[in-house]
Amino acid sequence: MLLLVASGIFILALLVGVIGNVAGIGGGVILVLFLIYLVHLGPLDASGLSLLTIVFSTLSGFIQDFRKKLVDKKLFVIISVLAVIGATVGSVMTHYVSSNTFKGAFSLITICIGMFSLYSTHKQTRKGIESYSESSDYAPNTGIFSLTAGVVSGFIGIGIGGIMGTFLTAIKRTKPRTAFATIIAAMLPVSIVGTGIHFYYTGFVNILYAPPLIAGALLGGVLGSWIISRSHQTNLRLFQGYIIIAFGVLSAILYLLTSYFH
Repeated sequence: MLLLVASGIFILALLVGVIGNVAGIGGGVILVLFLIYLVHLGPLDASGLSLLTIVFSTLSGFIQDFRKKLVDKKLFVIISVLAVIGATVGSVMTHYVSSNTFKGAFSLITICIGMFSLYSTHKQTRKGIESYSESSDYAPNTGIFSLTAGVVSGFIGIGIGGIMGTFLTAIKRTKPRTAFATIIAAMLPVSIVGTGIHFYYTGFVNILYAPPLIAGALLGGVLGSWIISRSHQTNLRLFQGYIIIAFGVLSAILYLLTSYFH
């Protein structure tokens, strides 16, 4: 039975690593749902383990993307510093909300992020024309969005890509491949900080789930990085939006079922 559970967790983490790296979201929208509704962990435990998995799923992508010179280093520093501050705030906030409130907030936030992503992508590409800047934009609003993405990441245990991916590609017109590679790189320090704070509050009671999560995430990160280097840029953005909104809707359904029909 234990081997079956470990195998299931490994396969899930593998999918999380692939989808998270390709979509630039870290895979947390999938993992948090699994840990809360199937494993029955509390918000802090689920978010902490999700962020721990994101650390390792983004680690392999981080290394490969830097080697391929896909990461904008200056943009990486801006996003990382401010998102880490935000993740600290968001991680502490999780400690003060009830499980039911967390589930509702998770659903609402992910659906909003997904809708924002899809709307921005379709608006930019509806005439079949895309234009991207040859250089990155380091304006102050990049820092504001980075801080916001960090708060959301720390609070509900997902990656920063849902917000930052749409902001950089649709608003700043950063080339998607560069944007997503930089976001995946920035997700590493953000997730490390969030993981540390979550485990500070919860301890390591559920750390036994970590090995299969980490192993699957590492392999998934390698596969995801390989896919992203060969994908059409518009498809990456559309995939991101559909994935986020799909799991946001699933989260809302599960929240309603467990809250009102349990």
